[in-house]
Amino acid sequence: MSSSCYDWLFPEVLRQLTFNGAEILVRVSAYMDPWGATAPMDWWTTINRARAIENTAYVVAANQGARLALYPPFSWPGGSMVVDYDGRILAQADPGPGEKIVVAPIDIGRLRQERQRRVGHSTTAHTRSETFPMYREPIFEPAARPSAITYGDNLARTEASLRRLRR
Repeated sequence: MSSSCYDWLFPEVLRQLTFNGAEILVRVSAYMDPWGATAPMDWWTTINRARAIENTAYVVAANQGARLALYPPFSWPGGSMVVDYDGRILAQADPGPGEKIVVAPIDIGRLRQERQRRVGHSTTAHTRSETFPMYREPIFEPAARPSAITYGDNLARTEASLRRLRR
């Protein structure tokens, strides 16, 4: 099952995919610097590994690699990767521009065995949803017309969300 780019900063998105039966979480992204695959803010690798561990799932993550000179002021560091259910990086493209191919073994049988075996450390089975009252009402209200979202509208909805959270 797949989800894209920014969605991965919300662990609930991937948790729902896992609850729906996902064993391989696929991320297609244009994750740009400074939050990309390079130090000092290697969010790309950190988030991919965390989501694999949280969900006891494989992560296959493809990220755009494009140079700053071609798309100022942005750059995308690439670093596509495959991560196993323990957060181990099985393969990763060197960060940088251009096309790269990443290949790694994915053993679904082993994943299923691990999910069965880890009864004392099952992050999905041990989810205590009743302890999260913040989810009982919307936090970030959806736009009335998503196709017409402006920067100002998004900023206003974000500020409203922050006010609700501070209550």
